[in-house]
Amino acid sequence: MALLYQGFLGSFYAAFLLVVLLLPGVVFMVFGFERWRRDGSSWRWPHLIYLLLFSLLIEWIGVLIAYWFIFEVQFEQLPKVLVNPVFLWIFMLFFSFLHDRFFGSSKGRVVVSEAPLWFEITSDRKKMQIDLHKVYFIESSNEQCTFHLADEEWPTRERISQLEERLPEVFLRIHRSYIINPVKAQGVQKTGVQIAGRELPVSRGYKSKVEEFLARR
Repeated sequence: MALLYQGFLGSFYAAFLLVVLLLPGVVFMVFGFERWRRDGSSWRWPHLIYLLLFSLLIEWIGVLIAYWFIFEVQFEQLPKVLVNPVFLWIFMLFFSFLHDRFFGSSKGRVVVSEAPLWFEITSDRKKMQIDLHKVYFIESSNEQCTFHLADEEWPTRERISQLEERLPEVFLRIHRSYIINPVKAQGVQKTGVQIAGRELPVSRGYKSKVEEFLARR
């Protein structure tokens, strides 16, 4: 990218400095998109708009700082293409694509391992470890969440949204009240999931996530 920008700036040092100052926006875009793809709420599209606008703001700040060092705030020397929103979004999306291509290829895959996968929760005011491989699903009800295992249940006061952020990505949110372990499911459809002898509903806000999961199987 520095070689590309060198054509606009005439100096590799200036181009390299600009690329370095644009990296915070790229990082925000990369991890923002990862979280956005996991978001099945009704607010996911407003969140996308926020992601695009805030990442653009970060990039503009980077451009201004770069030109303060390079041209001492002589903005008449600033190539207009470098502050063009479309150009900056393409720049950030390019690196988001590379990140997914080389580091995100295993995202969303259901990985089965025999080694225990310990997950810490607070249940009845005591810290405890749960082996996630034994969890069938997590249910939110009456201001608490319950981990459903084959022959036991463990309640916790932690919110389901907080658990969703801490859980590995192999777990699938299908409803405002349910997160499932797809490995334990007897059947997954766009409208419902059969698991542990129960039929759990898939709400409209999470259908896209379920469809993505089904497409990867």
